[in-house]
Amino acid sequence: MDGDDVRRLVGLCAQDAHLFDSSVRENLLLARKDATESALRDVLGRVRLLDWVDGLPDGLDTLIGEHGARMSGGQRQRLALARALLADFPVLVLDEPAEHLDLATADALTADLLAATEGRTTLLITHRLAGLEAVDEVIVLDGGCVVERGAYGELVRGEGALRGMFERESRAERLVGVR
Repeated sequence: MDGDDVRRLVGLCAQDAHLFDSSVRENLLLARKDATESALRDVLGRVRLLDWVDGLPDGLDTLIGEHGARMSGGQRQRLALARALLADFPVLVLDEPAEHLDLATADALTADLLAATEGRTTLLITHRLAGLEAVDEVIVLDGGCVVERGAYGELVRGEGALRGMFERESRAERLVGVR
């Protein structure tokens, strides 16, 4: 495929997605400049930012600062996802969307992301296992090679790499009191 065709079909929401030193509205309109107020509010609701935005002094027109400096890490990720959803790409790649967040926030964000992208082809790249029971297929890579693939439940009950990851993550979560 031609590069322009790929860019029209595949959207990326990276762990360090760029936000511009402008308003919430202007950051969203970059994805679809003709989006209505209703569409903006709908997508913010889908990523659980609408109540936060409604509580801001200027609502959608509140300035967020350079790189979203006036937002938490989770809010920045949710706004970047809202922008990607608004662009309505048939395929969406979420690259470590919960990176740099505390475990509880990361897990909540992952669950919200998966719910918000339901019905579209979504590739979730993650080191965390939380939420993977909701995906159609898990592909486990090691050293750049596929070592396992299948349904999360089957893989976590098996004797392979995902089972080992699950056990290590469970032990770590018990140590820090998550879940």
